Order: sequence, then structure tokens, then C-alpha cells
Amino acid sequence: TPRLSLIGLSRSQLYFWIDFSGGTSGGRVVNSYSTGSWKVISVVLDQPVRWGVLGSARIARQEVIPALTKANNAELVAIASRDRANADQCARDFGIAKAYGDYMALLSDPEIEAVYIPLPNHLHSQYAMAAAETGKHVLCEKPIAGSLADGIRMFDASEQHNVLLMEAFMYRFHPQTQRVVEMVDSGLIGEPRLIRSSHSFPLHLENRDDDCRWNRETAGGCLNDVGIYCLDVAQLLFKSEPTSAFARAEYRAPHSAEVALHGIVEFSPNRALIFDCSFIDAHQGEYAVLGDRGRITAFRTFHPGRGRDVGIVVETDGESRIERIDAANEYRLEVEHFSSCIRSGTRPSIPRSASLQNLRIVEALQRSAQAGTRIRIDF
Repeated sequence: TPRLSLIGLSRSQLYFWIDFSGGTSGGRVVNSYSTGSWKVISVVLDQPVRWGVLGSARIARQEVIPALTKANNAELVAIASRDRANADQCARDFGIAKAYGDYMALLSDPEIEAVYIPLPNHLHSQYAMAAAETGKHVLCEKPIAGSLADGIRMFDASEQHNVLLMEAFMYRFHPQTQRVVEMVDSGLIGEPRLIRSSHSFPLHLENRDDDCRWNRETAGGCLNDVGIYCLDVAQLLFKSEPTSAFARAEYRAPHSAEVALHGIVEFSPNRALIFDCSFIDAHQGEYAVLGDRGRITAFRTFHPGRGRDVGIVVETDGESRIERIDAANEYRLEVEHFSSCIRSGTRPSIPRSASLQNLRIVEALQRSAQAGTRIRIDF
């Protein structure tokens, strides 16, 4: 990124001018100091963040690549796939300048500043750490990793190499979610005590028996794929630590991962999440948060975009009202947030602690489903 040192003439006021043969750009001050009657500042120009994508998964093609091409502070410059033909086709489809047939080749490209990782869950840690080692910031699909141990290693690597790592919970950036958070934090429904949440879709009807999400070996299963949204919204709204977990899971041959799961996660103090998730039930994605003074229900909340208005039902003091939320592209908002963090040097709004807490809860629920008992969550 270009850097300029500009010199002014006054302690109280700074006068400067910029003359670029290639044009001008907005910028921000990143450092300043005074020397005698002079003040020196360092400015970073706000160039778009240059992105690469590791893999041509469906979510990348349908959601995130289009978001990267529309974001006002991002530029998608490269795509990689294990199959070079797939990478070439994706590059043609979206007008991407570079295509690689190897993930490490993309990570070795010095032009790329950030990467999006939509790979199978068990590969997240390997390539996120490789990206960190090459100085790339990482936006990684949920779950952040296939295990808590891998998640810790990923964040340790990003911190060691001074790059950002964020879990891609796009729903958090939609105005619907932000409005619910605002209402809960304002005390509108009193103290939040209970969340009921459901998230499912009929993967079994999509004729995709080779999908990695059916397999335990690739960290698949409905809990990691859709149930984790229910866990994330609970910690987003409760803002407290989980204390225990209990779950029941359903399995169907020949798949090794769970196809349906329901559970209870207790949070301190005296709060609980009751949720269900599934690959064999109809589409649903909603939650209700109950307080001692009211209730808020959000519909289509974990994938609210695609040009649709969504709603929130608010019930307080015996009355009910519906708030309409204008359509928004949560994937674009997510990309723009992370790109802004890269340019400004600020931490993403989804922190390390939230991602690792999700993984602790997932592992507790998995142990509970296998053992048939309530599992305590220790930190």
C-alpha cells in the first residue's frame, strides 16, 4: 500500500497537498509526531483490499464471490481450485484475473492481501495457518475449525504473523440481526433468559450423497453446518459464558455424521438455549429471545438476504408489533467490514473468543450426544 510522509508548518494546524500522476485517493493518518515547529504524519491510501478465494464451493460461487465483486473496498484478483479447469471456469464466469490449480500457489501470490476459505471444515486450519504464514488475512467459513485445538492454533498463527482472522458468520452483519441486538441490549424485553432457535434444510433431497457434510471424518454433520448458527446467536445475545450442554442426535446409514440434533445449552446466569438443527427437515432458520418483560422473534434470520425484506416480531406489555427490515446483502456487508478492518488496523467484530466459544459448545454437544449425559463446559 502506498505511504506518504507529509510535512506541515504549524503545531496546531497541518497544511498539506498531494499530487499523484496516477490520480488521488482517500487516506487515513496512521502515525504522527512533532519535531520542533514541524509535524510529520504518515498516511495510508485507502486502496481496495486485494482478495483471493481458496476453492470453488457452492457458497463461494453463489454468495461470497458475487459479494467480493460488488463490495466497495474489495477487489477479487484470484481463484484457486484443486481442479485447474474449475478454477479457470470460475475465473471466466466472474471476470477474475488469475486462476490457480493449487491452493499454495495462490497463497504465494504477493499481490493478494486477504483470502476467503470455503473449504471442507477439516481443511480450515491447514490453509488458514498457511495463509497466515504468507502474510494473508483470512475470512474463514464457519465453523472456524473442525476442533477446538485447531481453532486455537489458527488464531495463534494469525496473531504470530500479525494478520486478521475472522469467522464468516454473515448473518451478524444483516440489519435484522443488528436491530435485534440493539433492542436486547437496550433492555426492551428486560433480562434475556431463554432463546429458542431452529435451523435446518433438506440436504437429503438434493441428491448429494458425496457431500462432505455427511461425513464425521471431514468435520461434517448438521451441528457444524447449521446448528452452529443457533449457538452463535445465543452467545451474541446473552453475552455470557456457557456452563453445560445436553444433546440427542440422529444418524442414518451410510452417513457417519449426525443428520439431526436437538439440544440445550445453559449459560450463566440462569439462561438457556433450546435448539434443533437438521439435514432432513424442511427449510427453517429462526429464533425467539425471551426476557422477563417481553419477547423478540426473528424469521429467516440465518440467511435473510437475496433481495428480500425480513421482519421482527416484538411483544412487550401485552402488545405485539412487526418491524420490517429492508433487504440487504449480508455477504457484501461482511466482506466490506473485514476489508475495512484490514485497512484501518482494527479488530473484526467477531472476535477470537466468540469463535472458540462456539467450538467449545460444539464439542460438548457432540460428547453429550455420544454419552447420553449432560456435559459441563469448562474454560
